[in-house]
Amino acid sequence: MLNCAENKWNKFLLIMKNDESKSKAELLYEMRLLRLENLKLTEQLAVDCEVFDDRRQVRYLENIALIDKAIRQNTVMEDMMNSLMKIIRSIFQCEQTWLLYPCDPNALSWQVPYRSFSTEFPIPFGPEDKLPATGDLVENCKLALGTEEPIPLGISSSVKEVPEEARDAAAKSALLISLHPKVGRPWLMGLHQCSEERVWSPEEKRMFQDISGRICDALSTTLFYRDLENNQKRLKHLSTQLVQSQEDERKRLAEEIHDELSQAALAMKVGVENAIYLLDNPSEPVRRSLQGAANLSKSIVDKMRQMQTSLYPPTLRDFGVITALNGFLDDYANIYQVEIRRGIHVTESVIPHQIRVPVFRIAQEALYNAGKHSHANSVTVVLDSLHDQFFLEIVDDGCGFDPNTLLENHESKLGLGINSMRERADMSGGKLRIESHPGCGTSVQCAWKVVES
Repeated sequence: MLNCAENKWNKFLLIMKNDESKSKAELLYEMRLLRLENLKLTEQLAVDCEVFDDRRQVRYLENIALIDKAIRQNTVMEDMMNSLMKIIRSIFQCEQTWLLYPCDPNALSWQVPYRSFSTEFPIPFGPEDKLPATGDLVENCKLALGTEEPIPLGISSSVKEVPEEARDAAAKSALLISLHPKVGRPWLMGLHQCSEERVWSPEEKRMFQDISGRICDALSTTLFYRDLENNQKRLKHLSTQLVQSQEDERKRLAEEIHDELSQAALAMKVGVENAIYLLDNPSEPVRRSLQGAANLSKSIVDKMRQMQTSLYPPTLRDFGVITALNGFLDDYANIYQVEIRRGIHVTESVIPHQIRVPVFRIAQEALYNAGKHSHANSVTVVLDSLHDQFFLEIVDDGCGFDPNTLLENHESKLGLGINSMRERADMSGGKLRIESHPGCGTSVQCAWKVVES
């Protein structure tokens, strides 16, 4: 095996003599790759002759158990990685452990967001500081990406000297390995021995490599969930903006209907009625025609007022959600011919300002669903509060439905209404629950936690 390494070394020296087109940096990089392979072959020869005892096996299993426990106990990425760096430093009895990102030779700068170090040998730059791209760091990234093996630095039996940036942190020996999580770019994990130069044993390198696999899995999971949470936050923010835009548009349309169309229609109605009054003994056909126009004008005015109230009730803006809801319930009872039972046990001041519109819209949607689909004889509407919770509940005695089947039918208008209520509840900090069974009516419940200002 050693003869094989010597043959490769001699071959490389011959290549260096013959290939004058390569730069010095390229030749040094290829030489260090060959040196790394030579170290691996030498260590493999030693491992073949080595007999592991029970104490080493127990120590190995104990160290892996410590890593697995830290991964299980932490869910926040920052806490998990810093905890793991501390444990790894304890396992290898070194002064500094760290994670550098990204392990990319083409990166313009790097950061070391997660680290652990002894008080005697602190890392002289912060987690948010950016390290400029240097030749040594670029080559370290290239070497780490080019092999799965740990790369030792700092002594004659290592691949190369410790780079200047590590020496600034007092490092005399180092051990590096690249991590390849399934999300994002690779990372570089490293150990620094600062108190003295250190020869990393084959056993330590195997331990470091095995630990790196577990750190990589933990990174993959936490990065995935972090990206998922960020996407959910962005989606919630966009949904909130969309709903707010819808409310603003509803309000604008309601004001336009009131200021422009309703006033014009009302003026037309008054003009026709005045024409009937001013005409002296009009013929019956003329009177009927004018009276029909007056009645049509009144119908248009009434319809526009209904549209205005449906889009954005003026009472919601001027008098609050309870007054607006009571007015809506009066109109609702006349339109759908159902009995309305009211259980409004709170005053307007109890309802937080930020949930007043969502409360009204959720109640409105639930009542529309009951009126169009449930065929109910009565609907009960409850507004109440208990301790730090505010509750809205709409219960009907209609035909009910199967919520699970409904969710599978994406084209259902009822399903769209339920999704709309859920989105409004979620975006306003509430929790919506719907209970229904065929033939047993439906209950829509929403609760918000009231935070005292």
